[in-house]
Amino acid sequence: MTTVLKRLAMWLLLLGLLMPAFARVEFKASSFNSADFRRAERLDEICNAPASASFWCSNRDAELHFITTKGKDIFFNEFGEVVALFAKQQRGQDLRGNYSLDNNYNLIPQEAQIPGGALLVNGEYQRPSNPSPSSWQYEDKDTLLGEFDFDLANMRVFKQIRVKSTDNTFQVDMRFEPLAAISDANTEADAEIATTTETATTTATTTATTTATETPPNTSISVFYAFPGIARNQNPIIKIGQGNTATENPLQNQAVPSVNYASFQSAPVRGVALVMTPNEADISKISGLSLGNNRIAFQKELNLVSGANSLSVRTYGGPNELVRFYQEDYYELPKLFKANIFGTLSLAIINILESIHRVIPVWGVAIILLTLFFRLLIWPLIATQTKSMVAMQKLQPKIQALQKKYKDDRQKLTEETMKLYQQEKVNPAGGCLPIFLQMPLFFILWRVFMNFEFNEGFLWVPDLGLADPTYILPILYVGIMVAQAFLSAKGNKQMLQQQLMMNVIFAVILFSFPAGVLLYWIVSMSVQVGQYYLIQRQMQVA
Repeated sequence: MTTVLKRLAMWLLLLGLLMPAFARVEFKASSFNSADFRRAERLDEICNAPASASFWCSNRDAELHFITTKGKDIFFNEFGEVVALFAKQQRGQDLRGNYSLDNNYNLIPQEAQIPGGALLVNGEYQRPSNPSPSSWQYEDKDTLLGEFDFDLANMRVFKQIRVKSTDNTFQVDMRFEPLAAISDANTEADAEIATTTETATTTATTTATTTATETPPNTSISVFYAFPGIARNQNPIIKIGQGNTATENPLQNQAVPSVNYASFQSAPVRGVALVMTPNEADISKISGLSLGNNRIAFQKELNLVSGANSLSVRTYGGPNELVRFYQEDYYELPKLFKANIFGTLSLAIINILESIHRVIPVWGVAIILLTLFFRLLIWPLIATQTKSMVAMQKLQPKIQALQKKYKDDRQKLTEETMKLYQQEKVNPAGGCLPIFLQMPLFFILWRVFMNFEFNEGFLWVPDLGLADPTYILPILYVGIMVAQAFLSAKGNKQMLQQQLMMNVIFAVILFSFPAGVLLYWIVSMSVQVGQYYLIQRQMQVA
């Protein structure tokens, strides 16, 4: 036993050394040079290739705006275009130092002709020009607002981008003004400062000149807001939604009017997804279409004389996963995501969790109550499993005696072992069947808690959606697993050592898990350990 405890202490020391690796990522805007991406030299190879058309060729060594959130890390250039968007496999994951543009989870292909959120004029991409210095500021603790403005064709584009720390969605609001109108406004401002001693003839001439320049040369422009693909997927699933239906992999350049979404998905019910939705008030004015070369876009006709030219788009970039779609209001989009049996059960669990939270508005308490509810539900299965395990432990001395007696006769050993099981009324599979029956339920619960955004603290934990910065929850979980190992091994040193090593090694991963997941596991395993203890005592007395 001393040897086992020494090895356990060694592993715990190793965990202590690894703890700083799971630092919490701060939600803020900062600068990032494109030359600092991993394998950035790959961009040189792409841009030096004959006939290269990658948008990166005009963004090499650019100073980017970098924002990290719980579900994604996103990079904007000076025009507010998305040059990289890393969808996190696990919420709160720290990707710093691992930004490689050819990563499967970078939703913006590095060889694409256009960046994400590019503006195409009459179907052609024109790189914007004359950007004003952009800025980011906090609207609230969970929202960053970025402001950009630049020239595009004969327009000045004013763009606001809102990024939330809790969502995989970011909001882009754009306003378009003709450059001629801006020039006229500046002229009028200068005229107010100038002297007013001009003659009537001069005034008439000036008025005529102003009138002649009020209407810009092109008053009607078709603007496309486009994304170039998804990760390294050569054949993503493209969907254009309209009303209560959607078209999968539509014909190229076939505009769908009154569109309610356009999307890429790497697979039907897994992988990653990118989904665009327009402002609900503008749906009747916007068309959606596939432009070919793995590009999707929203199209809107602008009248630069009317003065009311705007376009607002919400864009989701993250897991192609039911819980995130549900929480960020994409699940109801027609044919975007078809839940399987596990997804249907996940929705039921979310509804129960939210119902508890409406009564007791503390997510930590809601998790505990939901866990206790499901533990009560599977109590009979665990009881059957535990009784079978205890009975098998009691038979171990007799089984070992049979193994020693019939070590040279395997057939006789099998016969005598089965006879012993029948005499003692023990089912050797009794401890396995309940495990298989409860595994789907625990898998569903795990997936729900991994992807659900709580955005709330509990006790000492500042955010249930992120890892516990104090490491108390992972250590508590390790302690409970050790207690379970002692109960289940029941004096079997070899089994005890194996279980302890497995649990401690697994704990390395736990330090980066969201606190909500660990809270669920701790409550669940605590109930199970208590049930083991009660049943063991009951059977020992009997």
